[in-house]
Amino acid sequence: MSRRRRYVVLPLLLIAAGVAWLVLGGPAPGPAELHGRGTRHAVTVRLEPRPGLLEARVEIHPAAPAEVSVFAVMPHMGHTTPEIAARGDGPGRYVARGELFTMTGVWEIGVRVRDTSGTEVIKVTTLVGE
Repeated sequence: MSRRRRYVVLPLLLIAAGVAWLVLGGPAPGPAELHGRGTRHAVTVRLEPRPGLLEARVEIHPAAPAEVSVFAVMPHMGHTTPEIAARGDGPGRYVARGELFTMTGVWEIGVRVRDTSGTEVIKVTTLVGE
């Protein structure tokens, strides 16, 4: 295959594969366990990454009383969602319920932790499917 033809055919094949993936729905996302670390805290976020109402379970380490909220940003589209306050569910465990993702794609989840040491936002990334 000539170099010029390769530059035309390969991008077309990639576009066709992407369209087929979107039309067929891609793989079912299933539950995700995401890990992130800030300067004072580490977090684990468990959720099913899909648009619509969902439940996000957050664990904070070290486990200390804190105010926790979650929000999402889709960097390449400029979308953000309002923060969802999480309620305590045991030492270092929190649950947030609400709409975190408005569409499929790559999203950054921000976990805002406020405690006696200050406020910290820890980010994790996930792929949201249907």
